[in-house]
Amino acid sequence: MDVAAYMGLSSMEVLIASWPSLCGDWTRTVHPTVYEVLGLHAALRVATDALHLANKLATV
Repeated sequence: MDVAAYMGLSSMEVLIASWPSLCGDWTRTVHPTVYEVLGLHAALRVATDALHLANKLATV
């Protein structure tokens, strides 16, 4: 079975990983990558919020 993981962004869907020809229980293969991407997304969200706050404070 071919498995692919996508992240839906506001403007597009991005392929984050693909695993061609996985057999059997593939959750142990896919889960770490999805978990890492969720962590990256959370970190980018915090960085974006911090940048917005810094810009707001700079204009005051």
